[in-house]
Amino acid sequence: MDNVLLRVAIYPYDYEMQPYLRYNSMIKSIKPVILLTPNGWALENGQLCGYKVQTVLSNDDYQSLDAIWITDSVNHVQDKQIYEIAEEFLKHNKQILLSRHIQKETYDDLVQLVNTYSGELVNLLQSEQCINFNTIPAKLYDIYTPIIDIAGIGEKTDKFLLQLAVKDYLERQGYHTILVSSRDNSLYLDNVYSLPVFMNGGIPPEYKIILYNHFIKKIEEEKPEVIIIGIPGEIMPISKVQPGHFGIHAFQILNAVNPDFLIMSLYGNEISGKYVKELKQIMKYKFVANIDCFYLGNYAQDVFTVNRSRPIEYFLINEKDKIQLRDNLKNELEYEEKIYIDTEIEMLGQYIIDCLNENFEIEVL
Repeated sequence: MDNVLLRVAIYPYDYEMQPYLRYNSMIKSIKPVILLTPNGWALENGQLCGYKVQTVLSNDDYQSLDAIWITDSVNHVQDKQIYEIAEEFLKHNKQILLSRHIQKETYDDLVQLVNTYSGELVNLLQSEQCINFNTIPAKLYDIYTPIIDIAGIGEKTDKFLLQLAVKDYLERQGYHTILVSSRDNSLYLDNVYSLPVFMNGGIPPEYKIILYNHFIKKIEEEKPEVIIIGIPGEIMPISKVQPGHFGIHAFQILNAVNPDFLIMSLYGNEISGKYVKELKQIMKYKFVANIDCFYLGNYAQDVFTVNRSRPIEYFLINEKDKIQLRDNLKNELEYEEKIYIDTEIEMLGQYIIDCLNENFEIEVL
């Protein structure tokens, strides 16, 4: 029975979940069946990677499911909607798998629903642990496993998609690869760890650096041949009005573990060769890290929304425009920099292996 996969609906489905579906061979313990999306998101009544996308469930749908996985999303969903969809599943004696951050009152209401109906609520969120700093050695350990860092100039640069893509390629080449995700809820993925909860906790910043280093050292005991580290958020403020988190996670992680290969993910906006060169200098002198190659994400920033207090807006760029952007940038840089797009993961992966092999002997399993 332990090997039986839970058949799940994923709610609320949007772009946030697409990396999972694109690399669904990594998914373990569950089997996504239906992608459930709220009305008005313009995602319904379609197919994605072979999955049905719909806004309502029939009785037959409920019978084909064991649980609903309530996840984070880019688009906003009110807790009231979460409560209502959970209640319907509990009425059908299904499990609720919760990895979405919701209000405490809403969570308490869900617990009461479980007592009313014969279902089950599984809280997948990481809980903060009490840390005794007196027992933690105030030192950084050397990491001997090759480290690949994947950072982004900001949010929505396809960092998580790129992390899974690189992991998938390396595994197909026979390398035992472990990913430490840039997300704090990277669940049900084989050999993937979520961003540790202490990185967003209230502990002193210097201990976050130390604990993250110790966290990676512990993973090294599993004897991976490569460790991929996803860096959350931005590497620096986008603007004075949109500072984000000031690149704090990047500072902490890059101080905790030195990368052997660093990929910088960019927006799909038109940028100059001068910008790329300056970005490399910033990473070198601010983080003591060298960018080995660049990746153009699938989204561009609406530059007119960067200097306002409301959220930054993004738009999807098509493949033709992305190729043109990449080619123009390469030409301006006289082909001195490696710049990849999502259709060139094989080339990117091989470049990573070639570079690492200059410094490490990695034996294929």
